This record gives sequence, C-alpha cells and structure tokens, in this order.
Amino acid sequence: MKNYLMVFTAIILSTSIYAQNKADIEKEKTAIIKVITDGTNAYRAKDLNKMATTYVNDESTVKIRVNKTGYSVTNGWENIAALYKENFTNNPAPVTSKFEKVNFKIKVYPESAWAIHDEIQTGAEGQKSKQIIVHFLEKHEDAWKVVYMSQVFASSYDVAEE
Repeated sequence: MKNYLMVFTAIILSTSIYAQNKADIEKEKTAIIKVITDGTNAYRAKDLNKMATTYVNDESTVKIRVNKTGYSVTNGWENIAALYKENFTNNPAPVTSKFEKVNFKIKVYPESAWAIHDEIQTGAEGQKSKQIIVHFLEKHEDAWKVVYMSQVFASSYDVAEE
C-alpha cells in the first residue's frame, strides 16, 4: 500500500510540475509577443528610445533585411539605432499602415527564445504586403530583448509551391 501511495504521489507531483511548466511557457510566449509588438509600435511612432528598450543594446545585436532588390546585414545596436534614427529623421510622420502579426511559432528556452511570424501590412489605400520575421531573444533582468531580427519581404517574391 505504501508503494502505491508513493507512486500516486509521484504521478500527482509530475502532473502538477508539467502543468506549471506549461503555464510558465505560455506566460513567456505572451511576454515575447508583447516585446515584439512593443518594438513595432515604437517603430510606427518613430520612438527610438522605446525601440531601444526592446533590443539588446550591444554589439551582439544583428538585423537582416531581405527583399527582391537585395539584402542588408547590420551588426551592433549602435549601427541599427543609427539606421532607425536616419529613417525617422527622413520620414518623421508616424506610420499609419496597419500591422497585423499572425502565425506565431515560438520556442522558449530558460534564458533565450526564438519566434517567427508573418506580418501583414495594410496601407491607407488597402494595399497589402507580407513580411516573414524571425526574432531571437535573450532574457535580460527578467525582460525579453531582441538580439537578432530578420525580415524577409515575402510580397516581393513569387509564392513557392509547398
């Protein structure tokens, strides 16, 4: 009887630990989506200070952009911030396009995570474009920060058969 009680207790503990871990992972995924969305909203508002809170602000940060005309790789937060600053100076009006983030896939590790999603942009005249965005994030002082982002402007390519 004692052995059955120990097995039963072990099963209950395992089940509750699994449920807690699953809840923690869902909480982390929600926090990751929030930091990605906060970064987009800061971009739309042309708020470089707010954007900086969503990125790792050191030389390890990388941003890659790919479209039909080519690609760019920017290394280090200072260089990424300089490009955003130049963009915001040359185009000071807030972005009014609608940004819809869909099809998130996220994998969470203890101190890092990756996330991929589609971003559908709808302009003022209803024109749509699609990006596929990949983020790699790190945990810094209990907050998720983007350390890598790549944007593939999928609308500029023909859709491949799957």
